[in-house]
Amino acid sequence: MFQVSTPQSSEDWQAYYQLRWQVLRAPWGEPRGSEQDDMEQDSEHRFIKNKEGEVLGVARLHFNSHEQAQVRYMAVAEGNRNQHIGSRLLHELEKIAWTQNADELVLFARERALEFYKRHGYELKEKAHLAYGDVQHFKMVKQKPCEPGWFRHPNWTQVLQNTWRESIPISDAMGIKVESYTDWQFTTSADLDANLNLHNTMFAGSIYSLATLTGWGATYLALKEAGLEGNIVLADANIKYLKPLNTDPRGCVDLQACKGKLSDLETEGKASYVVPVTIYDGDNIVAEFEGQFVVKK
Repeated sequence: MFQVSTPQSSEDWQAYYQLRWQVLRAPWGEPRGSEQDDMEQDSEHRFIKNKEGEVLGVARLHFNSHEQAQVRYMAVAEGNRNQHIGSRLLHELEKIAWTQNADELVLFARERALEFYKRHGYELKEKAHLAYGDVQHFKMVKQKPCEPGWFRHPNWTQVLQNTWRESIPISDAMGIKVESYTDWQFTTSADLDANLNLHNTMFAGSIYSLATLTGWGATYLALKEAGLEGNIVLADANIKYLKPLNTDPRGCVDLQACKGKLSDLETEGKASYVVPVTIYDGDNIVAEFEGQFVVKK
């Protein structure tokens, strides 16, 4: 899995700026150095490298005021697109902005990137500047979501959280909440103190419930992505308990690992969706769950 990090060595910085120039400036004949500005020293810089040390994507964050942060210089190497590299970088910058109490994020997107940013909760505000005579930019803004991890379609995540609270009261008693929703994963958390057994570890039944709701939530969001609606029920499931859970309960779904044709809902009136859920105690895997969810109109 790709990791987001900060350039450290002089080689890192050279490669970081090289990719920024190569993607955002060189195609329009701009010289080296044009990819930097006077905010470099006061900004947060992030990049992603592969195992060979090649830089695949770069991005920067700076603050315009205490309330507003700005994303700039988002660039992904041409041969490495469609791998969620841009999403991972943007997610990291958002966490920095929200942690530092920004109320909103602003950016100026090229036309081809508008849909990408819209998927991640940015609202198109107005047509902005024209770069190099032919590259139209648009001002986009995202308000701080209720939770920092609600990255992709935060309005859907809010509805999901409300649905659990109102329709499944035990989820609220267990302290189960949506932690994050990104292009690549969906995660949840639970309140350990509300789910302790006599051994001061999490009840096996609570772990099962956390896994079930995490899988249910991933299915709900997959339906939203497909523009579909239906009633979701758990048809079958299995779970392996590997270790006691005694610190930090979290559920995680790798969205690429889910299987099923949700489009069958339109043609056959029902669909099956298999969701693997990993339960963590902090960074340690403590249980593995696989649920088969059936969706009916």
